[in-house]
Amino acid sequence: RIGVDKVPEDCILFGSDWECISSISLLPFVDDSEARYGRDIHEYKDELKSMGVTVTFESGVKFVPASLRLPEDPSVITVPVAFSLLDCLRNLETEHNDQIATLRSKLARKWMKTNAGYRSPDKCLLFGPQWNPLLQPEDGPFIDENFYGSKIGSYKKELKSLGVVVEIGDGCSLLADYLDCHSSSVTITRIYKYLSKFNWEPTKEDPRKIWISNGDNDGEWVNPDDCVLHDKSGFFGLQLHVLEKHYDKELISFFSKLGVKSNPSLDDFLKLWKSWEDADRSLSQSECQTFWEFIVKHWSPRTEKFLSENLSKLPVGSGSNKILVLDKRDVFIADDLYLKDLFEQSSSHPLFVWYPQPSLPSLPRQKLLEIYGKIGVRNLSESVLKNGLSSVNCVGLEQVQPKEIFIRKGLFKLILGFLADPSLQMEVRTRHEALKSLLDVSIFVTLEPITMEYSLSLSSGDVLNMKVSRMMCWERENAKIFVQKLDKSGGYRCKLEFATYFSEVVAEGILREKEDYVHQLAELIKLGFILEFDEAAVGFLMKTKNLQLFLEDEEFLSAAFTSE
Repeated sequence: RIGVDKVPEDCILFGSDWECISSISLLPFVDDSEARYGRDIHEYKDELKSMGVTVTFESGVKFVPASLRLPEDPSVITVPVAFSLLDCLRNLETEHNDQIATLRSKLARKWMKTNAGYRSPDKCLLFGPQWNPLLQPEDGPFIDENFYGSKIGSYKKELKSLGVVVEIGDGCSLLADYLDCHSSSVTITRIYKYLSKFNWEPTKEDPRKIWISNGDNDGEWVNPDDCVLHDKSGFFGLQLHVLEKHYDKELISFFSKLGVKSNPSLDDFLKLWKSWEDADRSLSQSECQTFWEFIVKHWSPRTEKFLSENLSKLPVGSGSNKILVLDKRDVFIADDLYLKDLFEQSSSHPLFVWYPQPSLPSLPRQKLLEIYGKIGVRNLSESVLKNGLSSVNCVGLEQVQPKEIFIRKGLFKLILGFLADPSLQMEVRTRHEALKSLLDVSIFVTLEPITMEYSLSLSSGDVLNMKVSRMMCWERENAKIFVQKLDKSGGYRCKLEFATYFSEVVAEGILREKEDYVHQLAELIKLGFILEFDEAAVGFLMKTKNLQLFLEDEEFLSAAFTSE
């Protein structure tokens, strides 16, 4: 029929079995047209067979691989033709390896009808009972059983040899590749559960998007970077897709394999903070606490650089549950409590960085203040310009011995007992250094109230100026204490007033980094002042307050007061 003369061994006697396969191949059939041998040639079947002519389909499949001509349009390959191809593959004996390889090569193109259109065998799956609990035929590129009928399942072995996925555990890649063709949340979730069950994960070179549903048949595919598994704070819903809100708990761990982070990252927290800056609104205690707890927990040189370069506004305490966010250049660390109180009264807006009150284990105040300093917030004491007694010639003032204003061993003993309390968590070296600053001061007495002028410059160009009078002032940076001379004739009221100023100044100077305890220490010092810090009285007072000195503190006192 192909118009070429061949030896009998290279010829086939046409029969009904060849009807289907002949439509897509160019086989060497004996020419039974009227122009050559005619239909009568079929009466010599036995004789032709004895000459070597192939007379059965089973023995002639060896001719199919070389003769196969698949059409460009796969839709013309009917079901009988498809089954005939599979029968050829089934009947090729193992010794025909070359023919099998040739046939597989020619069939490695789109010709199999699936629920996802025509595909090559290696891009198809064969649905069966084992798939049913997890998936439905429409979930992926399964061979169309409605088209081929249930008989297609009988060719499982042949389909597998062509590359069709027939085992349930081998279909992850194909189903994952087909995922973004779906828009049904139910279907997509079903496929995710299947992929999770068989521990599938994409390659780094092939990242996968995540489906975020907005109803049963609506949603969008998003990048993993725009998702997060958990959001304990509840603040990232507008910025990130929180998967625990969209999927069951059993699937959450699977998404980490798709590149979804478990919790918001430093970049995410910065974007959140920038959104709060841009919103120009006050923050809640919870919002502020959540952000800075993360920063404290993940503090590193990278975090420091990141915040220094990107944060332009910082939280300030406003005296209410709402926290304002102001220009970083106009907020300060209140490292001097007297100055803090002074400028809080004169400023129309808050000036000092926020921190939780009381201090939290997850957000220690001192650590937070340290971070503020490293990212560019100025200490108040270093930012204020002072004009007062410290700037004039102190020669004209009377310098007195510390003990004349009751800065003596009894005072130090009382303060050390307070600082050694475990609740303050103050190490020996730290509390001794705090006391040394009081040991090393020079005391100057004036008859008039001490007038001090302070100025604080803001980024706007405004300058806050304060002029105050007080009975006592401790300038730590200059190691000087200025006091108004106590008028002993003023009676108990005058003495109590002086004791109050004295105790506040000393307590604030000693506890610059532990503001919560200033009031307690001041009250203790005030009571000690009334007792003129008599050591016996101080010892009894300490017992009533359950305060004690440790050996290292006793040694410090002995070294500091060798003459007493």
